[in-house]
Amino acid sequence: MNSPRSINVDYINPFIEATINTFQTMVNVVPTREKVFLKGEGEESYGVSGIIGLAGEATGSVVLNFPEQVAIAAVAKFIGEEIKTINSSVVDGVGELTNIIAGDAKNRLMQKGYKFEIGLPKIVTGRNYITAQKTTVPCIVISFTSEMGKFSIEVSLSKSA
Repeated sequence: MNSPRSINVDYINPFIEATINTFQTMVNVVPTREKVFLKGEGEESYGVSGIIGLAGEATGSVVLNFPEQVAIAAVAKFIGEEIKTINSSVVDGVGELTNIIAGDAKNRLMQKGYKFEIGLPKIVTGRNYITAQKTTVPCIVISFTSEMGKFSIEVSLSKSA
């Protein structure tokens, strides 16, 4: 039985693969994974985040985090339009990228025999906020770098009872 702080790597790798695949195919950018670490208290602050809930064999969430300028650059490449500031296109684009990553990861997890459902993405924008997860569930942060700048995903899943 998993302790509350144990991590199932089977849950994490599909999100890493899905993130790289999504950025290569949808944004035409090849992100490089930098580091994977257990989230502590407020190491990271962001400008735009897409959050999507997961349920099934494990429950939790995945969060796609961008600094504002990286969100603008990623969505501009994704939709093929010039964007100068955070606007509804950026919010919608981050939501769609989050949804694509979660859907791709869900399919990868299903191929391994896991069953998950994904919710609808929620988007948070602002200056220097910190995403928080349940303290009883480990949150894995995977940071990436790319030609657009740095971004990360957070995966926080615990086995369902």
